[in-house]
Amino acid sequence: MGRWAVRTIARLGSAEVLTVADIDLDRAERVATSVGGPCRALRLDATDPDQLAVAFAEHDVVVNTMGPFATFVRPILTAALEADCHYLDINDDWQPTVEAFDFNDEARRRGLHVIVGLGGSPGVTNLCAVHAAEHLDVVTELHTGWKLSGATIVDEPGFPAPTASAAVEHWLHQCAQPIRAWVDGATGTVDPVAQVDLDFPGLGKVTAYTMGHPEPITLPRRYPELRSSLNLQSGPAWLFEYLREVCAQFAAGEIDLVTGAAMLADPPRPEHTTGERSTLPIEWALAIGEKDGEPWRVAVYPRSFHPAKMGGNTGIPLAIGVELLRRGELLETGVHAPETAIEPRSFFDLLAPLTDDGLANADDLLAVVEERG
Repeated sequence: MGRWAVRTIARLGSAEVLTVADIDLDRAERVATSVGGPCRALRLDATDPDQLAVAFAEHDVVVNTMGPFATFVRPILTAALEADCHYLDINDDWQPTVEAFDFNDEARRRGLHVIVGLGGSPGVTNLCAVHAAEHLDVVTELHTGWKLSGATIVDEPGFPAPTASAAVEHWLHQCAQPIRAWVDGATGTVDPVAQVDLDFPGLGKVTAYTMGHPEPITLPRRYPELRSSLNLQSGPAWLFEYLREVCAQFAAGEIDLVTGAAMLADPPRPEHTTGERSTLPIEWALAIGEKDGEPWRVAVYPRSFHPAKMGGNTGIPLAIGVELLRRGELLETGVHAPETAIEPRSFFDLLAPLTDDGLANADDLLAVVEERG
């Protein structure tokens, strides 16, 4: 994901100096050399505040793609603000998202932009949610979701992926504990991997499963009138059954995080599976409410994505945030999730040409499907 952010920032052309920082200098150098242009490599230990201070002093924007975010958002964001750097990340944990808002006053005092969770989900999903909500007069429910098939790693020559990635560890961690969400018009909790049935415009009845992502934490900040907001994952039912089993073992202390992630990275596929594959889009938002006094539903989702799947679908949106910052198009300073910092059309106009189909603009990229009821 970091590689794709670097590639896209360089491609968009706003960076005079683009430093690829990693504790593994060889890997950083391979990325910098392969991209070229403004790139240079730096060995950086993110657990060392002094190293962070020295590195950030020479820059004006910090782009963080390193998890686990529960460990690294606070120290990296602290160092960025102390160095008077803007900050953007792909944080997809709800706990550090809550913590990040503690820095709002300091970021505003310094005149700095901080955007947390600008990837696929969260990120693209948040901005799809805004676009969907704009089609309603009253919004009572605002749900976001993503498909497991789009959250896979595509190996690249010279950059082999580990057997069990940090993303799988995140998946296990966020599915093995109660989830913070928006329930009955207030902050509440829901069970992880709980089945949710939706009436999705254009698709009819669909099934998805609860996930501990930040969108239900942040969207009510923009839409306080909401009654409900969930983040949902979709895919084959048998895989979610297996996910529940592994999460139960992890939550009970029977296996550790690394073991559980390895189990999820190579699940035992049943010989005979029941039910069809999910028809839901790779990333989506669903707004439910009223339009012209009638009950109404609006679904918004991109029609095209990046062939690198999770790498491109997460890293490219982050790079677009940097480009919007360079253009002076972020809405205001302080700490924000994407929906209060970015105008959706500006974002999707930049994303459209960077998808696999090389589309022209937001109108070509986004599907907007509306239904009464």
